[in-house]
Amino acid sequence: MTTAENVVGESSNHGKGTKRSREVGAKYARYTDEQIALLEKLYAECENPSRIQRLQILNAHPVLKNIENRQLKIWFQNRRCREKQKKENSELQTENRSLIAANKLLRQEIDVCVKKMAQLVSENEHLRNQVLTLTAPTTATELSYEPEANSPQLSFMTADNNRGLLLLAEETKNEFLSKATGTAIDWIPVPLLKLPAPNSLGNVCISHACVGVAARAFAVVPFDPIKACSNTMEILKDRPSWSRDCRNLEVLVNFSANNGGTIELVYTQFYAPTTLASARDFWTLRYTSIFEDGSLVVCEKSISGSDAGPSSPAALEFVRGRMLASGYLIRPFVGGRSTIHIVDHLDLEASSVPEVLQPVYKSSELVAERMTVSALHYIERLANEMVDKQTHDFRKEPDIYRSFSQRLSRSFNDAVNGFTEDGWSLINADASDDLLLSIKRTSLEAVTNHDSILCVKASLLLQNVSPAKLVRLLRESRSDWMNFNFDDHSVAFLKSASFVFPGSHTHDLSENAVLLGHTINEDEILEIIRFERFAHRRRDVSPGILYHLQICNGKEDSGVGAFSELIFAPIDSTVPNDAILLSSGFRIFSLPSNTDIGSATRCNVHAATMLVLAFQFPFESHLQEEVATMARQYVSHVITSVKNMSLAAIPSGSNPTMNSNEANPSMELKVTLGSISAVNLANWISQSYRSSVGAELLSFNCQSSDSLSVQLWHHQYAILCFSFTSNPICLYANQTGLKMLQTTPENLQTLTVDKIFGDSNALSLYSVIPTIMQQGYAILPPGHLLSVMNDCVPYEQAVVWRVNSPDGSVHCLALAFTSWSSL
Repeated sequence: MTTAENVVGESSNHGKGTKRSREVGAKYARYTDEQIALLEKLYAECENPSRIQRLQILNAHPVLKNIENRQLKIWFQNRRCREKQKKENSELQTENRSLIAANKLLRQEIDVCVKKMAQLVSENEHLRNQVLTLTAPTTATELSYEPEANSPQLSFMTADNNRGLLLLAEETKNEFLSKATGTAIDWIPVPLLKLPAPNSLGNVCISHACVGVAARAFAVVPFDPIKACSNTMEILKDRPSWSRDCRNLEVLVNFSANNGGTIELVYTQFYAPTTLASARDFWTLRYTSIFEDGSLVVCEKSISGSDAGPSSPAALEFVRGRMLASGYLIRPFVGGRSTIHIVDHLDLEASSVPEVLQPVYKSSELVAERMTVSALHYIERLANEMVDKQTHDFRKEPDIYRSFSQRLSRSFNDAVNGFTEDGWSLINADASDDLLLSIKRTSLEAVTNHDSILCVKASLLLQNVSPAKLVRLLRESRSDWMNFNFDDHSVAFLKSASFVFPGSHTHDLSENAVLLGHTINEDEILEIIRFERFAHRRRDVSPGILYHLQICNGKEDSGVGAFSELIFAPIDSTVPNDAILLSSGFRIFSLPSNTDIGSATRCNVHAATMLVLAFQFPFESHLQEEVATMARQYVSHVITSVKNMSLAAIPSGSNPTMNSNEANPSMELKVTLGSISAVNLANWISQSYRSSVGAELLSFNCQSSDSLSVQLWHHQYAILCFSFTSNPICLYANQTGLKMLQTTPENLQTLTVDKIFGDSNALSLYSVIPTIMQQGYAILPPGHLLSVMNDCVPYEQAVVWRVNSPDGSVHCLALAFTSWSSL
């Protein structure tokens, strides 16, 4: 048997005494492998045995008969020292890794500063040359080649300017990468914001305490990184093709950089969502480059005259916004797939809009939902179509769906914004009834003898209304708001609205609506609505079927700032494929809960909802007064009907369980990913904890700058949320919860109750569900969890409670671990 030598000094003195003891009287004890194994086992049971315990050990184990009590004491002492040194060494290694990472970030910042300094030196040299040129005599030859003042491309394409823009492009790329894959921004996960597919691998985050509003998304897409990567980037760069909010994008300057990249100067316009604020435009530099590993990056950032670029286009009806470093990054991934990183970082000049709308322009969640996730939805949709190639007929062609939905949305946005460059002119700027009337002189191919369009639009506030629920009521109860008696306006109706709006002498066949399919995601449908028109003796209106092409989206409540829309337009077989659709309809979105509106307090959650509506009437110009009177009365009738319907959309506080799963036990209790925002989730968790446990989980303060979602994220307890289904999955974990589970937000949806708790602990959780359903919460006995790294995480105290949505139904289960430790 091999032996292991262990030197044990007889004296416990230190320094010179230790050295002397080894020179005089030191003893060398040799431990066999069997003795060491036994001692390690005893050490695991007791790290520091007393003298009596050591004597008992020596008497109880004959294998230690040649070991003295003092030698045994020193062995345990040395063993504790080695354990302490091992722990300290591990901590030092961890600290060393942190210092290395910090040093790397500092080097990156230094590189950025060096490049910025080089750029400033270049700009200074350029300005110096310009001064010298201006002070030098001008010859006739130089005058003959002087660039035109209105030609930015000619005056811009110089070597110095190109060099300066290349430095700015590289700086933009570094800033974008630090946001997309680094820690340049304090990102807060929004785990319940829906990704393109239920099983998508990825996550969505929003910014906290940064300039402007920002959102970041990461996802794995089924794209071949070599064949489809560049095509994907070209699709993302063509923003108007997938963004309903983008009005126009124009590349004014395009040139190749000497490093193989491409630099573009881009002018982009975005629609305003309401009639209460101006639209936004951006003047940006866009940089496309390829890495050595095949990764492709497109980054973009606003520029100004000081950035050596040409003067930007100007539009009177737009407010210039600022885009901070944003863009897309696609990298090769295993299995012929790719990863995509998207960052949108904007400063929307919120101070230029009315106070009631400012929180919307300061909402990072809105940017995440309307821009970042929308891009993922579109890419995912195209990827699925590429993978699942099959023959489609006309009614099932995805391109047709997208084309119609884009035309409907664009026509509605044009009507809401009413740009003068499109021919719109406001005819009642001093309106006292909140209705705005605009006229556009244009010929309509689909309607003969109609040379004008009248648009009646308004933006109104509704209290405590869920946008998703209201848009469902508008869709399902169409006759309640559309059934208007046009008898008092027979001429105007016959000459303008008879082929657009059904009126009271029609039969709504919407129960037999023709569902064409889904457009971008499962939450938006395209359908044909039919109305059977009857002849009437007072009007020469021919009987037949009136058709409306309609899109409906936002049927699921996605939280603060979420949009729900119901947009329709008359259509028949005679309408050309490229004809302008006369869209009318509704846009509903909730304002952030901390907005002070009317009698609502700043602490009132779901304080207000913004309703935007627009209706278009084609007419003959000589009937303008009659059509305007009819249209105003019709839209007033619609607004009254919608306000009455909104009362039905307000959650009932007197019987919160009326629509709950307790009232209908057969209803499946489940959580839909992406159904609510992080703000609403934090509010529901806090309210449910307060009502069930009788204590406050979050220290809610109306004057606090931190939202509930931020407080939940930084809470000292480890807080987890699980879906209330037969196979519960982890929906959310705050910062402490992620540390406890040793995971990241990207992996949460792969964790189930059985995987985290283990079989025995999972059974304990299931056993208290009846108690939770009865009293709202339960205390879990001490137990342990399994982290993603399969480490045992014991906990001494945990509470689990049900999280109710506003209608009283169970949304999910929340757990808070107040005392846990990692071994």
